[in-house]
Amino acid sequence: MKHYPHLFSPVKIGPLTLKNRICVSPMTITGRGEEKGYFAQDNIDFYTTLARGGAALLTIGETGVHSRTDACHPRMAHLDDPGLLPSLTRLVDSVHQYDTFVSIELVHSGRRAHPAYLPENGEVWGPSPSVNHYGAEVKEMTEDMMNEIADAYAEAAFMAKFAGVDMVMVHGGHGWLLDQFLSPLNNKRTDKYGGSLENRARFPIMVLDRVRERCGRNFPIEYRISGSELIEGGLEEEEMAVFAHMIEDKVDSFHVSVGSFHDPATMVRMFPGPFFQNGVNIPYAAAIKKAVSVPVTGIGGLSDPEYMEKLLEEGQVDMVAMGRQMIADPFLPKKAMKGKSCEIAHCIRCMRCNSGALIPYVPYPNGVVYCSVNPVMGRLREIARENSFENEKKKILIAGGGPAGMQAALGGLERGHSVVLCESSDSLGKTLSYSEHIEFKHDIRMFRDSLISRVQNSQAEIRMNTAVTPELIRELEPDLVISAVGGDPFIPPIEGIDHGNVIFAASMHKLGAVPGNNTVIIGGGLMGCEEAIALAQDGKNVTIVEMTDVIAGEADGGLKQMIDEKIALYRIPVLTGHSCVRITDEGAAVKNKDGEETMLKADTVLIAAGVRPKDMETNRLRETCYDLGIEFIAVGDCRKTGRIREATSSGYFAGRNA
Repeated sequence: MKHYPHLFSPVKIGPLTLKNRICVSPMTITGRGEEKGYFAQDNIDFYTTLARGGAALLTIGETGVHSRTDACHPRMAHLDDPGLLPSLTRLVDSVHQYDTFVSIELVHSGRRAHPAYLPENGEVWGPSPSVNHYGAEVKEMTEDMMNEIADAYAEAAFMAKFAGVDMVMVHGGHGWLLDQFLSPLNNKRTDKYGGSLENRARFPIMVLDRVRERCGRNFPIEYRISGSELIEGGLEEEEMAVFAHMIEDKVDSFHVSVGSFHDPATMVRMFPGPFFQNGVNIPYAAAIKKAVSVPVTGIGGLSDPEYMEKLLEEGQVDMVAMGRQMIADPFLPKKAMKGKSCEIAHCIRCMRCNSGALIPYVPYPNGVVYCSVNPVMGRLREIARENSFENEKKKILIAGGGPAGMQAALGGLERGHSVVLCESSDSLGKTLSYSEHIEFKHDIRMFRDSLISRVQNSQAEIRMNTAVTPELIRELEPDLVISAVGGDPFIPPIEGIDHGNVIFAASMHKLGAVPGNNTVIIGGGLMGCEEAIALAQDGKNVTIVEMTDVIAGEADGGLKQMIDEKIALYRIPVLTGHSCVRITDEGAAVKNKDGEETMLKADTVLIAAGVRPKDMETNRLRETCYDLGIEFIAVGDCRKTGRIREATSSGYFAGRNA
């Protein structure tokens, strides 16, 4: 039986025939770990792993074309440096092993260039004079400089072709240089390169013509655009459709995103977070498809093969592209093709993977790709090395069937260990049960269900309604016990916290507790903020009380921006610098740093103070194992409270490294 016939049908881009309609979006991991911005072995391993998963086309992200006037990342790769060629060639050869075509995204930051990363003779140029968000003077680009940079695009494309790259993606969206010329927000010129759309399009067209002239008709060019900048006074859907029609004879396909770094607020749609439905940006790609005759790729929080198949069947797009989802599970294409979609590890759109490089929206570029649901990412080399070593097969007993426990089981099975997984309740993944009650946690629910499916379809022995006790340890005589028993809600020392109107956020969904119409939330961390947003979406009145000066401080950069936006959208009152001193039947009494007290009337006081490890239960198991000479490891919240990534990573490696 053929699964997803549209998704797994071939498609042509110029002379290339792609084996399916699944593409890997350009992601900015190029040059990470290398001071000069060359492709380190970690980068090659990353892209090769994505290719192994079965995608038809993989695009290497953000690669500069003119290093004297452009750098926006400290280790940004540049194709005007011949020193890049050996590592790029190795990368392309490695990806080609898996019948995957390689593209590379050509960019110039224009007015977004970071002066700290430019050479001593570097200059910042844009379509019009201004001062950029780094405080650098932006010079108006002359025709001589336009010609120099257009030639740089062409030469960069030619060098990529020389390295074996199959096609190029010219980035004309997201507020990069070509988009700056096209957008009235940045282009204030009064000469032939400003004013009308035809004038503003002259420089992007110059670039495309130079690339075509240098690389030939049989080397495909994909043009990436923002279907709308989503900013008042910026490029909108109708104008972008006209522009796409203007250049369709110069390109072989379009890749359609949205937004512009000109306004950081659009980032929440450029990289759609959990508050948007899957495929939120597809309508913009569909509008471009109506205007052109070449293939169009859609993007925007895609992860479900059923939905992607529907988009293709309805003709909204010709191809689909995924970035974060392919980090979460590079093997989505192969799993979908084999009818195993239930085992796909779904991206939860937590922004962990890309927040670490999203300059200037994070304080430091950490240069490492980590994933909350895929603990392998960021450690590909060491895992490959360890796979070559012989290991002693062990019997592993796991206490707890949450995300940490299930990942521990999968990690242990990967290395050939036998696994007994015990869960004290009647269902796996119960710690993620909140995903069933909060609409914007749909992705976490899909991840939980896929994790359960993978464990149930594995060789693990699963024992439900079974707690791991000292007696069970003595009976089974395992070589390793992994405690993944989680944590309990933290009960802060507040007078009246035992009142009947008090609910704990960490356990409310498991217990079926429902806050009233007027709720005060004590704790403005990520948990408290997300519960506040969910209640506000249900039409309830909510107030957040937070002791520090920052709410959702532990959220990754992109997610923090989305949380703040939603708090503002629903006009949720936030009292930072306040602590709760007393809870009564009337509500919660809070005081500020000056000791001034206020009574907040509420039906419900929701305590979102997080969780604390189940130390007593964990220590009891640890002491039993030590007495018997059995190895013991604690993972997840019973080791150190954290988010999903900490649970999945600690669990997986505890099982794998047994």
